[in-house]
Amino acid sequence: MTGGPELHGFPPPELLPDLRWLGPDYLSLLVSDLARGLLRQDPGTRLMGVRCEGAPELWTEVDAAGTPRARHVTFPLQVFLQDGAERPWMLRGRWSYVGRELDTREACIDHYWRLLTFEGI
Repeated sequence: MTGGPELHGFPPPELLPDLRWLGPDYLSLLVSDLARGLLRQDPGTRLMGVRCEGAPELWTEVDAAGTPRARHVTFPLQVFLQDGAERPWMLRGRWSYVGRELDTREACIDHYWRLLTFEGI
């Protein structure tokens, strides 16, 4: 992402073929969704950097016939930002995507953030 936040520790998309349901560039999607969520809370927020602290956790839910019905991925993240008052923060948490009914017309992808810790830096 040119001119965007610094990104560290994320596996390249080609090493995560199980994330194709998020599109060709999961990382751009993640950063965009994360930044929009932060801006909703504080319109002056500036995302400075995101570090993936470990391998993403991936799993698939299947029905009784073995057909995949939902896919999940969770990333352990450190998020570095500047709030609207220009104070720097480091957030640690888990960013997740859940895709349901991906091969149907009812397909949907939701995302959510679980904040674990935060501190001023």
